[in-house]
Amino acid sequence: MAAGSRPNGSDRAADGRIPPSVDAGGDAGAPSRGSSGRLSVTLVKLGGSLITDKTKPRTVEKERLGRLAAEIAAGWSGGALLVGHGSGSFGHPEAKAAGLVGGAGGRRLDTAADRMGIARTQAAAQALHRLIVSSLVDAGVPAYSQPPSGFLVADDGKPHGPPPEPVAEALRLGMVPVTMGDVAMDRSRGAAIVSTETGFEFLAGALPTLGITVRRAVWLGVVPGVLDGEGRLIARIDATNVEAALAAAGGSAAVDVTGGMEHRLVTAWRLAGAGVESLIIDGRVPGLLESVLRHPVLAAEGAGTLVRSNEQPRRSPT
Repeated sequence: MAAGSRPNGSDRAADGRIPPSVDAGGDAGAPSRGSSGRLSVTLVKLGGSLITDKTKPRTVEKERLGRLAAEIAAGWSGGALLVGHGSGSFGHPEAKAAGLVGGAGGRRLDTAADRMGIARTQAAAQALHRLIVSSLVDAGVPAYSQPPSGFLVADDGKPHGPPPEPVAEALRLGMVPVTMGDVAMDRSRGAAIVSTETGFEFLAGALPTLGITVRRAVWLGVVPGVLDGEGRLIARIDATNVEAALAAAGGSAAVDVTGGMEHRLVTAWRLAGAGVESLIIDGRVPGLLESVLRHPVLAAEGAGTLVRSNEQPRRSPT
């Protein structure tokens, strides 16, 4: 789905599948399996505006990144966890210069200049990725790099690919896969941006075929959550107010080729329709991420914006 489109109750995940119902209880740091015996995974996204200074090219917020890595280490104790991150001041400026966009649309990139633009964008994104993986490892997290370009291709911005066995096996082993906003090969356009949100949605649709479900997603940025038109926090988003929340969310104030908060909320709402709740929180608040990982049910209310469908989650076709 493009960032500007609106979700509805019939939306499916990016590859056409809907993840099955997920277990809403338990602790993110302990092994968690539903009644079917499936492994349940929590997704955590570190927003690009949170971990980089978007006003300065290739500038990492080192102190904040170190703290967040330490909170992940403290809040996680061996359960199924997958971390993703945005590209911030690393990949977004390069992507804009190269004419790379996320979602549908955009010209085919096949000139020599286009190819160098693709290479520069991915190199910039990977430079940040290496720093984040290293920070997690230094904090004691068994991080395992899994960029989307290694497990999917796109077609006019929509991701396709077989079930991502490397990701699934890493989760079963107790590793923490780390993915990112990336440049993927695109069948119709040559290459396209695959945002972390798009990657998360693809994984939520593809992992169930390998016996793993996504139960919740935690999104960290530089605002308390989704704000209304008056700048007030929207504590909960469901079918009664999702359209108003999307209208208020808008895009990103900085250079962002993926759509900012609106894209995040669209993805969260699509996941909510499949029974995957999302919590959008302020990553600048010390201790909040650790608390949410340790006590997901207790910490959900009042921590930020909770996105949860008020309908029964749909099941995957058998």
